[in-house]
Amino acid sequence: MQPVERFGISIMSVGFFLAEQQAFALPGQWTQFVSRQLVYEVDWGYPDYLVIDLPPGLADLQQELARLLPLDGAIVVVGPQDVAHLDARKLLELLTDAGVRVLGAVENMAPLTCPHCGESIEIFPPVRHERSIWALDVPVLARVPLDPAIARTGDGRPVVRSEPESPPAKEFRRLATAVQDRVPG
Repeated sequence: MQPVERFGISIMSVGFFLAEQQAFALPGQWTQFVSRQLVYEVDWGYPDYLVIDLPPGLADLQQELARLLPLDGAIVVVGPQDVAHLDARKLLELLTDAGVRVLGAVENMAPLTCPHCGESIEIFPPVRHERSIWALDVPVLARVPLDPAIARTGDGRPVVRSEPESPPAKEFRRLATAVQDRVPG
């Protein structure tokens, strides 16, 4: 299968094979088949990085990919809510048990900056430190704020291209640099 290329990045998704209104229900026994197909039957060429974006949770898919591939590392994406951090702690344990190095974490939906006064606005209540993954000394790779710039990228243009000076674009560049620094070349 040929990946779709946009802005110099090759992408493939199970969603490309579904109708717009069709749900993706993956029976457990199909996990290995779908994982192998997306990794080994897509003509990726020789990418600098192969990034696999997984749904949240500790489903069979995460465990299968940890068994299937020699991973250079994992990045945990976590929202600013207590429950998100509690789930992320479980994922960290799964990754540790599988021998996968955690490169760090990205906080999604971080506080936004008011465009009028510059003040930081926290939409969500702060996570209790003892429940957070930050209490486990997981490095913060980036904090991507809730920001209208991301909403304006609904046409598929990456925010780093459409609004390169926006706070989210700056955080995505920070993330890219952090990954380059942590993944062996």
